[in-house]
Parts: sequence; structure tokens; C-alpha cells
Amino acid sequence: MIIDAQKTKKPGAPPGRPTGQRRYVDLNNDLFAVRTQESSIQWPTEQQIQGVSDRLARVVKVGIRFEADGDYFKSGDLAYQIQEVIRTTAELLKRCERGKG
Repeated sequence: MIIDAQKTKKPGAPPGRPTGQRRYVDLNNDLFAVRTQESSIQWPTEQQIQGVSDRLARVVKVGIRFEADGDYFKSGDLAYQIQEVIRTTAELLKRCERGKG
């Protein structure tokens, strides 16, 4: 009887598929690096929020250029993603308003 001595290897994750490793979004700073002495909650600075806003505005301009160049797939995807950011932000603001009353 011959026994196969080769070890079976698990196949790796296909390229572009999450492998369980955390991915970090670097927007030149950690968005949640600010802690106050009163709280251990990390809050973004005004500068970080403004930076994200500026970058989103640039993404919109890039999407408009894609559309002008006839690349409707990229422009449509960017428009959808930006609309999701706006919708999520609006929902967050509504929740904050309900908490005031």
C-alpha cells in the first residue's frame, strides 16, 4: 500500500476578496484619533471632517469628468456611492434631532 506523503494545501482567497485582515482607510490621519480627558470615545477633529468633505467634493468632480468622457459605469458607481454617503449622513442627523426632544 502506497501512502501519498504530499500535504493538501488550502486554496488561498481569490484576489480582491477579503481575507479577514482589517483594512485601514488612511485619510492622512486616523479619523478617530482625538480623545478628551472626560471621555474615552475618540472623536474626529473639525479639520478631519472638513478634509473628508473636501475629498468627497473632488470625487464628485472626478465622476463628472468620467461621465463627460463617456465612462458611465465609473461615473454611475461614484454617483451611487456619494448618494449613499449623503443618505446615511441624513439618517444620522435625523437620529440626532430625535434625541434632542
